[in-house]
Amino acid sequence: MTRSTVHLTACAVVHVGVGVLARTVLSTRPSAGRAVTRVSGAVMIVIGPVLLVERLAT
Repeated sequence: MTRSTVHLTACAVVHVGVGVLARTVLSTRPSAGRAVTRVSGAVMIVIGPVLLVERLAT
């Protein structure tokens, strides 16, 4: 296997694991799910303009 295949496989395993764990934890705690959703949305709103400014500056 090449390095890129190993990296792709490792990323897939980690993401599936995080997804399963998140579903398990957040399904038992709906308030935590709402908080995660709000924080994720806020972070994306901040990251978007930062990346745009960075892109326009180069």
